[in-house]
Amino acid sequence: MEYKKRCEILEDGKWVLASFGMRALSIILDFLFLGIIIYLFQKIIQLSGIQLKHIKIEGFTHIDIEGYGMNPTEKFIIKAILVCLPTIYFTLITYFTNGQTLGKKITGIKVIALYHKHLGLWHCLERSLGYVASSLELGLGFFQSLWNTNRMTLHDKIAETIVVRKYKRVKLQH
Repeated sequence: MEYKKRCEILEDGKWVLASFGMRALSIILDFLFLGIIIYLFQKIIQLSGIQLKHIKIEGFTHIDIEGYGMNPTEKFIIKAILVCLPTIYFTLITYFTNGQTLGKKITGIKVIALYHKHLGLWHCLERSLGYVASSLELGLGFFQSLWNTNRMTLHDKIAETIVVRKYKRVKLQH
């Protein structure tokens, strides 16, 4: 079997494929920011008179909430918002910053569309929902970037995107 050699520098010479480590650090930072957003959401709920005893997130869609002063409808709405927050975060921030979540901004990487000039809202939504698919089977979808020619993860393939960083030419001194 013959393998293609990875082309690290993209055609325009301005971008390089982002490494697995940079991408991993970026997602860790994004989940830290997401934790802060969930904490702030919890405080906003408490300001409305609902006292939350605890929020237990056990998976992508299973959230257990205990508290005082909320009826079943309010409990359902709070759960629905908490389930949707990660998708909203990754979709909207990636869309409005043209490919950079807060974690990607800090690590200096960005998402670009393979076949379009700009990332569309649909690309960002597909990519966000693709994180769930990448997380399945012990996160194998994330590790696909280690052997894929274009360092594409499963969610990159779903949304037809790649993750890049600025290419910095180093001048050698004699």
